[in-house]
Amino acid sequence: MKKYLIGLASILMLLVVAGCGNTKDNNQSKLQTQVQDSKIVGAYKSDDDYNETDDGTIQPSYWYFKKDGKLLYCEPQVDSSDPNSDTDFWYGDAYRGTWKALGDSKYQLKFHDVYDDDYYTIKAKLDGKKLITYSTPKSAKYEWNEFTNKKIDMTYSDYIDMFDNAKKSDLEYIKENGYYEPDSADSNEDVTDPKTIGVLLLASTHGGFDDLDGDDLEYMIMEKPNTYQIGLGTKSSTLNYTVDGDKVTYTDGALDYSQDSAKTVSIKKLVDEYYSSSDDKSTIDDLVADANVTDFSNQ
Repeated sequence: MKKYLIGLASILMLLVVAGCGNTKDNNQSKLQTQVQDSKIVGAYKSDDDYNETDDGTIQPSYWYFKKDGKLLYCEPQVDSSDPNSDTDFWYGDAYRGTWKALGDSKYQLKFHDVYDDDYYTIKAKLDGKKLITYSTPKSAKYEWNEFTNKKIDMTYSDYIDMFDNAKKSDLEYIKENGYYEPDSADSNEDVTDPKTIGVLLLASTHGGFDDLDGDDLEYMIMEKPNTYQIGLGTKSSTLNYTVDGDKVTYTDGALDYSQDSAKTVSIKKLVDEYYSSSDDKSTIDDLVADANVTDFSNQ
């Protein structure tokens, strides 16, 4: 019995040591992630290949990524370099937002104009001192084009001075020209993209989109025409649906897709509830862009 107790004590000691080792490994992993996250912190300037305005004037843009996960973006106002141009200068722009590390030096950026209505959710990748910011998904209401930026030496104080001047110019543009019009006609109140409709539908059956993760979403184009499925990877979480004008009719996998349980809802109602504010649109667009897609229509 005494030998058994000693053996048990030894086992417990080994478990404690192993536990401490795991904690140490976890802490090191977290530290490595934090170090990787912090690589993006600082100021960046866009390459001149992407800075040319309609009359050939170079108008650079600048990013600033802060340690707390916030970001700033601005295009300072510049005088036209073309004496024959129809404009004397090009207005500035100013944006605020957030950044989030996705691992492998990849990031998600969410930002919106300080005064205007446009907003964006894009991906970015850091390669040494080069930051590639990718374009928006096709379903996005406002389009953002891919371009490359290089890290520069600039203090936050100097950046803020430039950013504040860009803000003033941004506001003057709105006073003179009005608010920026959406690029995508499909992303206004008449949402027609079945993938976006599916995400809105899934949000409505889950009481919102707070618990939805784009990486977990499975969107399927079914063999039967105008038939789709959206879910979280299990039958019980999947909805089968068809779209007809402003109506979407769906059945629930949790109920074995029984037609007796079929429900019909207005797409406009889904839009009003989950796609009406800038923040909601940004969240839904991001979920749509990240969803995994399987096309059974050609099989």
